[in-house]
Amino acid sequence: MNSLTSAVEWSRRFLAEVLTPGDFAIDATAGNGHDTLFLAQRVLPGGDLWAFDIQEAAIDATARRLTEAGFEDRFEVDEPLSAQKAASKTVGLTVFEKTVSPEQASPPENAAATVPERPIRLIHSDHSQMGSLLHGYTKKPKVAVFNLGYLPGGDHALVTRAESTVSALDALAAALAEGGRLVVVVYVGHAGAEAEVAAVDTWWRQLPPQRWDTVSVQFPNRTGRPPYVLVAEKKGVQRRVPTT
Repeated sequence: MNSLTSAVEWSRRFLAEVLTPGDFAIDATAGNGHDTLFLAQRVLPGGDLWAFDIQEAAIDATARRLTEAGFEDRFEVDEPLSAQKAASKTVGLTVFEKTVSPEQASPPENAAATVPERPIRLIHSDHSQMGSLLHGYTKKPKVAVFNLGYLPGGDHALVTRAESTVSALDALAAALAEGGRLVVVVYVGHAGAEAEVAAVDTWWRQLPPQRWDTVSVQFPNRTGRPPYVLVAEKKGVQRRVPTT
């Protein structure tokens, strides 16, 4: 598959266009670590990177990929919300009883003490917890990327879900820096994808055009059900200049 027909390659073009060293980037679905490494290579030195995944296998794979690329002393594995884990489990994955919204969460008493010395955080958590982690964090993310669906090479029954994905998008839309971008690679061919696809498409269509520019990259002549890319760029607030 060439770069013109690769949804992942398109997603990275949109990310690379706005990223510079020192930026804060988020990989909302770490998976096997390919996007995490891509982002690390663009925001470091000086930047910050969070990579989320609820599957331990994904966190391990991402850690290995970063280590192999020479970032072994630049990341740490973090489970910041372990105290809120539910006792129940769904399809073998630990789930959270409650998502703490940015409005409900309180910043830590000493926020500076919670910032890790290593700039890359591999967060073993559902990305619906993103809002509570971003609340009180002073730096605004410049980009966030999602690859929806299942972990490549993993259990295809374990997939991202509409509720958690939309929760993460809501948190990111509020926190994103002006000029920043949200990029989602939407996979449509797996079982259970329909509800998430519909929710994400609806969320994108409802973004106010006064604050957001949006793009959809699709592949009309490809057979099967190819993935597609959604991009949203946050506009700056236009302030009126007082007349004299």
